[in-house]
Amino acid sequence: MTWTRPWRWAAESNERAVANARGASVACSRRLLERADAAAYVERVEEARGRRPA
Repeated sequence: MTWTRPWRWAAESNERAVANARGASVACSRRLLERADAAAYVERVEEARGRRPA
């Protein structure tokens, strides 16, 4: 049993790393979408005020 333990730990560690990477990717995508939404909002507000967006 002692020989399988390091392999199991390595597999669990890899699964955690993959889950962390997926979580970071999702968070980054959400930030990009929020930034795009904010830019679109600013553009709409500036158009409503009669200004041209930069």
